[in-house]
Amino acid sequence: MKKRTIALLLLTALLGVLLTSCSEDKRNYYSPGYWRDSIFYDAFVDLRFTLPQGWEATSQEDLDAMSAEADKALDIQRGGTGENPNSVYHYELSAKDTETGNGILILVQSYSGNANDYIDGLKAGSELEGATYSVGTTSTVQLPGHAYLMVPLTMEGQDTPYQRQYLRKQGDYLINIMFFSTTEDDEAFSSLLATLSEMDEA
Repeated sequence: MKKRTIALLLLTALLGVLLTSCSEDKRNYYSPGYWRDSIFYDAFVDLRFTLPQGWEATSQEDLDAMSAEADKALDIQRGGTGENPNSVYHYELSAKDTETGNGILILVQSYSGNANDYIDGLKAGSELEGATYSVGTTSTVQLPGHAYLMVPLTMEGQDTPYQRQYLRKQGDYLINIMFFSTTEDDEAFSSLLATLSEMDEA
């Protein structure tokens, strides 16, 4: 998990520089999700995640630390000191299968652009010298409750190199649901997507 976290923080900081500046003042509608037993409820993202047997979830303390590190990195990239960064990134959920390493991460970030702008930033980053990931063909897919833009990535040097990011804009925020897998076939990602359900389902 640590190796994946470092890669995500570096990618997050890079995109923060490449993309349009974030809308950091309008924070009226965001609220974090919460756990109840083995189910994670996220009213802002408008879905539930059921923790499968054999999976482990990252603690809230570690998620807060990831958010703080991403904010600090972005502030430094923008010329600040990193000491008192604006709150931009909110790591909502991170969990993985302890046997395979397959997993999920949900990130909500303040963002003034749209999902296509974010994808353009990903593509621009992948073309930089020394880039450690490549971007596949995007498509529109339906997840519980909402349509998302899906972009597949292949990350070099990761135990779970295949990633699919599901993106949609909500108010001043970009919602990013990331799934990680050791294989790139649709069956693997269908199994991961089955952990999600609509908030109002019994």
